Amino acid sequence: MAKPNTTPTIFPTGDNGGSNSRGSAAGRITGLLKTAVVLGVLAAIVIGLLSVVRTVTSPADEVAVHKGGGVIEAPNSKGCVSANSREIRRPGDKYFWYPASQRTYNFTGGDGADHAAFNVVSKDYQPLDVPGSVEFTLNVDCEVLTRFHDSIGNRYAAYYTSSDEWDDTPRGWQTMLDLYFAPALDATLDRVAKKYTWKELYADPTIKDEMNKAVNEQLAALIQQKMPGEDEFFKGFSALIQQPQPADTLVQALGDEEAAKAQAAAAKAKAVADAETQQAKAIAEAEAAKQAAQAQVAVKEAEAKIAKLEAQIREQEIEPFGSVKEYNNWLAIQQGLNPYQPTYGGSVVAPAPSSSPSP
Repeated sequence: MAKPNTTPTIFPTGDNGGSNSRGSAAGRITGLLKTAVVLGVLAAIVIGLLSVVRTVTSPADEVAVHKGGGVIEAPNSKGCVSANSREIRRPGDKYFWYPASQRTYNFTGGDGADHAAFNVVSKDYQPLDVPGSVEFTLNVDCEVLTRFHDSIGNRYAAYYTSSDEWDDTPRGWQTMLDLYFAPALDATLDRVAKKYTWKELYADPTIKDEMNKAVNEQLAALIQQKMPGEDEFFKGFSALIQQPQPADTLVQALGDEEAAKAQAAAAKAKAVADAETQQAKAIAEAEAAKQAAQAQVAVKEAEAKIAKLEAQIREQEIEPFGSVKEYNNWLAIQQGLNPYQPTYGGSVVAPAPSSSPSP
């Protein structure tokens, strides 16, 4: 049987209990301080990481081709940063920005133009300059754009390596357009020009419409012939061709010719007007002469009628006397004359008063 424990129990006094309470509080404070230090360190690390991490942003009118980089990574394709989007920039990777909005190839030859006006030859072998512009868009489908970058864009450095720079055209982009666009435009415009004379090209506005149509229909195919692969890298062509311009000497000669034609036409018109005036005058004079002649004829006819009437009246006056002689004798007697020779033993017999004509 075990012996009972006879060791006396020692209870802590009031002072020892207070010391343990202070030790527990100090331990808790130390723990909180350690936690705060750890959190501070973590926050500093996060802030440091955030300051190191960079983002890539594409504005609404640009798309970036993403390529791998770094020390040990090959430059493989990693997709695209689409327009109006953002992603974290991976250390060592490279980005190449291309335009997603409509672009213009200007060949007016003026300030800021991409190319001089194209020279064509007319049907009658005269040179003319054809200015204009073509609007188009780059195919920014990610897979197609990546192949464009690999085969063409990267070769001529036709890109920017940062965004928001496409207000100015990079030299490589300009070189690429001149190599692919210029020959196709030159061939298309020259093919249309050879169907017309230089005067027709210069003066007929409908020929510009034909050139616009030809460029819109044929330019894509001609450019595609020079492109590697089957991808359609450019689309949405819209041409605006201006009036073809011949040499200044031809324009001056045409102006002189038109001026001479105008002068000749004016002289002819004046001659015709003068002739018509003379003709009208002659017609009027002839008509007046005709009317005068007709008036004279009418007068003569009237005079003849009057003479005839007078003769008829005279005959009626003479008829009661039986003869002209007796009538004349009567007239003499009326005037106080004696128409008869004196006779002896005879008598003058006068007509009866009832049969005498009234004077």
